[in-house]
Amino acid sequence: MVTKAALCDGTLALVDPDERKLKWMVKIAERAIEATGVPLKLEAGAHYRKFLKGADFVTLAFAVEGVKLRGVDAELSTKHGMIMCSADTIGPGGTMRTLREVPRQARILKDVEKICPDAWVVNWVNPTAAMGIAIMRHFPNLKFLALCDGPHNPRFDNNLICAAGLVKSPDKVTNALRSQVHIRSGGVNHFNWVVEMSYKGRDLTRKIKEKLQVASQEEHRAAASEGAKRNLANRISWQLADAVGYIPMCVWHTQEYLPFFQGHDVVRKDMLKIKQWSVDVRRRWMNECWTDMRNLASGKRQIEDFLKHTTPDHASDIIESMWSGQIKKFYINTPNNGAVPNLQDDDFLELPSTVDMNRVNVLPFGDMPRPLVGYMKRILDEHELAVEAAVTGDRKVLRQAFLASMVAVSVPDVDACIDELLKRERPYLPAMWYKKR
Repeated sequence: MVTKAALCDGTLALVDPDERKLKWMVKIAERAIEATGVPLKLEAGAHYRKFLKGADFVTLAFAVEGVKLRGVDAELSTKHGMIMCSADTIGPGGTMRTLREVPRQARILKDVEKICPDAWVVNWVNPTAAMGIAIMRHFPNLKFLALCDGPHNPRFDNNLICAAGLVKSPDKVTNALRSQVHIRSGGVNHFNWVVEMSYKGRDLTRKIKEKLQVASQEEHRAAASEGAKRNLANRISWQLADAVGYIPMCVWHTQEYLPFFQGHDVVRKDMLKIKQWSVDVRRRWMNECWTDMRNLASGKRQIEDFLKHTTPDHASDIIESMWSGQIKKFYINTPNNGAVPNLQDDDFLELPSTVDMNRVNVLPFGDMPRPLVGYMKRILDEHELAVEAAVTGDRKVLRQAFLASMVAVSVPDVDACIDELLKRERPYLPAMWYKKR
């Protein structure tokens, strides 16, 4: 906000129930305001309710014991025959996270409805699509959008243009060049694909596919910091693009959604099997982040260095565009509303959109290719069922959500996985899951 002219004279309210970490964030914000000399007003507290009155935007960014329980989900999923290499969006891990996060979101949104019903809700909580579906289904009068930092424009499109060989580095992409490149990329969050890309009518997808064989996956370094895992992800990207015909743009998650990489291969020669998500790798990365926060808060790291090397974030870029009336293309998770004619209007998709203070305007996309449509319907069914389970506490619906996953191949294994996950995560789930029926 301190670097954006449209936002730097507003009010930022930082809220976190962890007062120790909140103090670090407040100090960083104070240093950034002082260093830039902007009139941004800062407020902070442990509870969000006192800051909702008059809010224009309410940004959600939280996780219930995110690293710990993600590890439990991955461990027990693997134990019962379903490998989770990410465990935060789909499959047993994604469904359990939906059960944990949707109730917390609902509590906040009930207060938003009462105190600032005209505010925009910006969801930045995984599972992004499930959380958005929950708002769409149960808070239909709120204005909202859901974000993922992966397809953040203009970075996302610029990287594609660079990968296609039109420039040597993303920073060389000009507005003039961007206007001559046609990109159709979209899908469901963490399952988005480049289905078409051309420059002056010349197909560029072949170039992108060639790049997949050497792509680095740096954006997922927290989960794939080991070279062997990066190489595996690259090989899976190439195999999918070659087999399906379209280019997966979030393969670290996509490889977990499909049944092809669970190690069931009879032909072993080209088998690609994903690895269980690592708690230790994520903890190390999170500790590095918090060490950096403490250093910034204390002054051990200069705030000027932080401002110089920090790239724009998706949420503030979109809010800036909305508040200033600029028309920019972003990838936003939102109801389809006819943009993809061969999917339902209320299918919750990640699509190119513009957004103003009144609505998200999904840009016409065209039909989703047939090889991808069936997968997306399965993923959306899984999200819809997970949300219904999270709201109702219905064990039958929860079972249906688990079975909807493309990596579920055994009903007894699914039942055993559900039983063990509910038992292990009892302290973090609503009491309704443990009432005798």
